Amino acid sequence: MVIKNALIVDSKGEREADIEIKDGKIAKIGTDLSSDEIYDAKGCSVLPGIVELNAKTCDDRVSVDSLAKLAKNSAKGGVTTVLLNPHLNPKIDDEIILEFVKSQNELNSKSDIKPMITAIKGEENEQLSEIAILLKKGAAAIYTSSDIDSSLMRRVFEYAVMYEIPLHCRAQNCSLRAGGVMHEGEVSSELGLGGIPELEENIEVAKIVEFLNRYRIETVFKSLSSARSVELVNEAKKRGFKAYAEVSIHHLVKSDEACRGYNTCAKIDPPLRDRENRELLLQMLKNGQIDFLTSLHSPKSMVQKDIAFDEAAYGVDAISLYLPIAYTYLVKSGILNMSDLTKLLCKNPAKVLGLNHGTIEEGCSADIVIFDPDKKRVVENEESLYYKEELFGEVTATFKEGRRIF
Repeated sequence: MVIKNALIVDSKGEREADIEIKDGKIAKIGTDLSSDEIYDAKGCSVLPGIVELNAKTCDDRVSVDSLAKLAKNSAKGGVTTVLLNPHLNPKIDDEIILEFVKSQNELNSKSDIKPMITAIKGEENEQLSEIAILLKKGAAAIYTSSDIDSSLMRRVFEYAVMYEIPLHCRAQNCSLRAGGVMHEGEVSSELGLGGIPELEENIEVAKIVEFLNRYRIETVFKSLSSARSVELVNEAKKRGFKAYAEVSIHHLVKSDEACRGYNTCAKIDPPLRDRENRELLLQMLKNGQIDFLTSLHSPKSMVQKDIAFDEAAYGVDAISLYLPIAYTYLVKSGILNMSDLTKLLCKNPAKVLGLNHGTIEEGCSADIVIFDPDKKRVVENEESLYYKEELFGEVTATFKEGRRIF
């Protein structure tokens, strides 16, 4: 197959060329390429497939239907690879669940869902999963919360060192967030809702950095929500640590003001912070201090959302609109150019997973997204955080290893 009239956009910039795809890879990039199968991308941008590092299934369920729906919606949003957050029901913490997720992925003809395992087994956080066995069985990464026993945390880091695999850490402190349901600030006070302070995240980031000081492994700080947390990660980078800051698109474009009216669509975890934090995070994004973006896709059904704010589930449905959201709020607004966006969505996350994806180059996997920047729509889904908002750009086709999946 040849993609004709392409405006190729990746981390190297923009250029016009045709793309020949053969045996699942980009075989040639040039002019006047021919094939029996032609896809005309005139007027569109051709991007690398998005690599999503932090997504969940609907209602956190591990089932045939929920995994298939995640793969389908991912492809619709230009996402060709998904790293599955393991804190589901049931958790991905043993061979049976791991093998089930892998088997469904093999049967699926859509986006590639890679299972991440949780390092801690069970609900009491008292023992490790069989990390060595699960990694040998094909787990893509190790995930841990920082809010566990320090001796267990130490052993998790030792496993990551042993297997030379990046560790994905969520900085949270359950004792400091107890009773909180949104960011602690003026809006939570006005609404009479319990607040979650920035401190609960910041102090845990500092703790993880101290483990890094000892073990010196690649560490991804998951879904950071406060500017101070990102600052701490960048201070660690300056000390020579391989630390990466992941921030969700929502924390860059929304603030806790979205919770007004007790809007449960804005109840996400970590919580949307105040406007000052959002503006600081945007500045950090422009300065290159954020390494990965995430859709933080964690959709919940209306029975879990259309209830009192205190009782509503945390979650946001975003992956099918991921690229239009990022394009509208980050590129159309002039904060980033399209090439910079592909670094955050494609190249950087692919690199941390050790994948030959993320750029449009000869020899790379043919994970490709056709994106029309001139199309626009108004979000009509009442369950969306972006309800009634106008989004620019639309994914018109997604290819996984040269196979069209959307």
